[in-house]
Amino acid sequence: MRPWMQRSNEEANLLNPAFCCLTLSSAITSYSEIMSEGLPYPLSLMILPIVLHKETRDLLPRSSRTSMPSWVQENTKVKILFGERVISLKPNTNEAILFGSYHQWLRINKNLLIHSTQKISKINSYVQNFDDETKNCVKKAKIVGEWFAEVTSVPTIMSLWGIRP
Repeated sequence: MRPWMQRSNEEANLLNPAFCCLTLSSAITSYSEIMSEGLPYPLSLMILPIVLHKETRDLLPRSSRTSMPSWVQENTKVKILFGERVISLKPNTNEAILFGSYHQWLRINKNLLIHSTQKISKINSYVQNFDDETKNCVKKAKIVGEWFAEVTSVPTIMSLWGIRP
C-alpha cells in the first residue's frame, strides 16, 4: 500500500479507510442481523470490490429480495476481473478493518469473524449528508451483507462470484 502522500486525490477520497470502514460496517451489520454472528473475514474481502466498482454497483438490485445466485447468473459480466479487484483492494479492506478496530467500530474474534459495533440506523445517520453515489455504496453494501447471510457458505459465495478460497 502506498503512503498517503503518494496517493492520488481520487484514490485517497474513494479508498480512504473511514469511508471503506463505514461501507464494510454496513455489510457486516446487515449480515449479523440475520446470522447473529460476525462476517467471515474472507467475505469481507469481497464487499469493496462489489460495491465500489460502479458497473457492478449499478447492476445490484434495490433489495436483497432478489437472490444472489440468480442475480449473479443473470449478470455474469460482474465476474469479469472480479478476482483481480479482490486482490487489488485487499490492502484497502485490511486498512479499513484496522481503522475500524482502532476506532472501535469493528472487532475481530479468534475465529476471524468480524463484528460491527454499529447499528444500521447509526450508519444511515452518518451518510445523510453524503452525495448520492457515496450513499449508494453504503446502501448496496447492506444488500451484499444480507445476500451473504442468506447463502451462508463462504466457498459457495466465492464460487458464485468466480473466485475460490
